Amino acid sequence: MKRINEKNSKKNIRKDGWGLLGDNRLPLVPGWIFYPLIFISLALPNLIYSGVSWFDTLHIMKWGWTMIPVAFISLIGGAMLAVYGAERTGFRLDLFGGVWFGLLAFVSVQPLWADIFAYSTYMKEWFFFATLLAAYIFCYNLFTSERALRIVLWLANLNAAVNIVFAELLIREMNGIFPLIMNVPGNYIGNTGQQEMFGLWMAMAAMNGIFLHMVYSSMEREEPRYRAVKYANLFMLAFVSWGLWNSTTRAGVLSLITGTIILSIIVVNCHKRELLKKIGFAFMVVLLMLVLNLCTGYFGWSRAYSLINKTSDMFMNPTNFGARREIWITSWNVYKLHPIGGVGLGHYKWHYLDGQRDAFKSHPELKWQFTYWAHSEYLQWLAEFGIFGALALLAAGVWWLWSFIRALTLKKELSYSAMWGCSLIFLIWFDAIFSRPFHRIENVIWLSLAFALANRQLLPAESKWMEIRHASVYRILGFFMAVVAAAGMAFFYSGCRSDKSLRAASMTTNASLQAYRINEARKSLMGRDDANEQLAYHLLAVANVTKKPEDMAAGIEQLYRSFRTKPQAKQLMELVNLAQRTGNADLLNRLLPYLHPSAYRIENSGGAGAVSK
Repeated sequence: MKRINEKNSKKNIRKDGWGLLGDNRLPLVPGWIFYPLIFISLALPNLIYSGVSWFDTLHIMKWGWTMIPVAFISLIGGAMLAVYGAERTGFRLDLFGGVWFGLLAFVSVQPLWADIFAYSTYMKEWFFFATLLAAYIFCYNLFTSERALRIVLWLANLNAAVNIVFAELLIREMNGIFPLIMNVPGNYIGNTGQQEMFGLWMAMAAMNGIFLHMVYSSMEREEPRYRAVKYANLFMLAFVSWGLWNSTTRAGVLSLITGTIILSIIVVNCHKRELLKKIGFAFMVVLLMLVLNLCTGYFGWSRAYSLINKTSDMFMNPTNFGARREIWITSWNVYKLHPIGGVGLGHYKWHYLDGQRDAFKSHPELKWQFTYWAHSEYLQWLAEFGIFGALALLAAGVWWLWSFIRALTLKKELSYSAMWGCSLIFLIWFDAIFSRPFHRIENVIWLSLAFALANRQLLPAESKWMEIRHASVYRILGFFMAVVAAAGMAFFYSGCRSDKSLRAASMTTNASLQAYRINEARKSLMGRDDANEQLAYHLLAVANVTKKPEDMAAGIEQLYRSFRTKPQAKQLMELVNLAQRTGNADLLNRLLPYLHPSAYRIENSGGAGAVSK
């Protein structure tokens, strides 16, 4: 009888690894579907770039390979939850997930008070935010396997290693024969598309390698077969470290140090001091690659001396914050222009010129520049969300930090997965002080997994929030997740069609055909802003051929309308030149205040004239 009861009890336990459920319970998403999809979303996109067959040659396919797998998971899981409810599927929405859902609700109603004028940008950012929430919820419920974590970390590090090979080819301008590599010779960025993001990806991969060395060293004692895997991981760690040092990104290096310190503190706190030596040994491998970089740099084989020069500048000019001071001053002025409601989700970059215009009043020594990012996620959140939204984010962060510190104080023994999760969270949080990890979905999707694995142990396993088992509430939530996933895929599909139409329009010299394809692209909400910009350039090209003043006026008006939706430096300069060329003093007077005060003068006659510095 006792054996029968034991067998029955085992049926009710979730099997670790592939998310199978015993008895009559149904998996929210079958493990054989969930794990491959989440692996793709996490481990592949940093190696993907769209290519020259797309109008957006970098981002659109990165978005697709990151967000579409999560959308499929949400569609299946949401439908299962809507049909069978939380009791049959074992679904849980923890309090942290509930707070995250509240933040999504906040940005959803933000258009009620914020001046959202670029809805294409807003909707892309909204689905970005929703994807991160969905990844967190389903990883919290389904990513239960330590082995699966090790597999996905290996896949990510293989991605990083291939990116290093690509970067080495790019810096030597040897990428021409490889169509899978971005055509940006001279840049050590691989297929990540940007130096800071390459550095962050290398830092994350190095953190993975240090963690895996700690785990395999522990497993080797019980199963010697892991010794070969341990040494293979050390080799991979050395190679990834080479890429990290050659990235010359100070934020990436300092972020790795931060993550390693946190992992070490957790290990010491969990009374596993023997593992501290393993962490130290792995980090010595990272430092050894710095020495090797310096030695080979003498022969021009590495970029370590560039990193040293940038680091020296950081110490010699500490108030410049690595050339970020002027951007941060402008970002603060963007916030001051909209302190309560914020500029709106995703709209920071379209308010940068306004913020810089005001910054010149109190800091005339600033140089004129334009950037899409605040180079500090915290400043950008403050500008986009306003004081109340930023305080809500701060409260959530402080609550998590308090939970982490409390776990350390109580000497709570964390699993390996939770250790990795906490380390990666601190790594990304530190990088966010100086960079923009939260604006690259292929990197920040890892934060969702890290929070999911850490929160299952750091935050209360049971609470009044989790005791709420109203079947209808969870079914509605499931229906909502499925609908949002379907809507997101439809939104992305329309964006892909629009992008292809714009690419086709750029490839033809037939004016009527080009106009038709641009107008087709304008039908998509995701691609509408880009299409409106291309329409302006089409009209200007037509005007240059017809020489008709009315055609030129139509082109200038369309370009100015696009500028008002997406204020960019390139358009600003083009409009200034066009206004000067056509003698449009009214337009010139509206544009010149965006320039540096020393770059223009207002004439006594009421007109304006731009002059060079």
